[in-house]
Amino acid sequence: MFLLQKRRMKGTMSVAELLLNLIELQAVDKEIFDCKRQLEEVPTKLKGLDLELETANSNVKKKEVELKSFQLKRKEKEIDLETKENSIKKYQAQLYQVKTNNEYTALEKEIAGLKADKSILEEEILGIFDGVEAAEKGVNEARKVSAEDKKRIDAEKSKVETAKKEIEAKLAEFREKRKTIIPLVDKETLSRYERILNNKDGVAFVPVKGDNCGGCFVHLPPQVINEIRMKEEIVYCERCARMLFMEE
Repeated sequence: MFLLQKRRMKGTMSVAELLLNLIELQAVDKEIFDCKRQLEEVPTKLKGLDLELETANSNVKKKEVELKSFQLKRKEKEIDLETKENSIKKYQAQLYQVKTNNEYTALEKEIAGLKADKSILEEEILGIFDGVEAAEKGVNEARKVSAEDKKRIDAEKSKVETAKKEIEAKLAEFREKRKTIIPLVDKETLSRYERILNNKDGVAFVPVKGDNCGGCFVHLPPQVINEIRMKEEIVYCERCARMLFMEE
């Protein structure tokens, strides 16, 4: 059997008047809870934007490392090439100083080997030059994308910060409005209302939808509906404990 939770009003204020005050208070509290929820989301939004920018910057660093690697390889090969060329010059000079055919043949063989190595190095350097060019292009493109991302992200962060200030101003406004309504609700009712409010994500006072609770949607028995319509006491939903009212 559906157990009705209710309480008759004490004092001069009628239940009908109290219900109207609670409706207004709930509307304000809904706005307050929405503002708080939006403000709680701000750090997550800003962190997400920072991560986007970090990813873009990380890609630039990655491309720069690739470029540096190609440049180091090129430098190493160029040093090797210079060493080979110097050795060739040295042996070529010695050709005119040898006294036997065997020495001459040995030097020519050494020079031929060095020239072969030099040719291979030159091919490798040409290939590395292509890699350097491609890596430089990759760095420039990554920097361009990063700059565009930074511009976009900075604009989005600015929007978030602006929206945050607007929400904070709105929250302050609703909190001030709440202060004007609080005195219109007796302390006992207010205490229970706020307890429900905090336990039900900012929704303590809900309208009846058809024959159902507007909070948890449980079906309400006819006698409960009648009690709500009579406005002689505050009626609570047995399932979710929210306060109930009929929309005019």
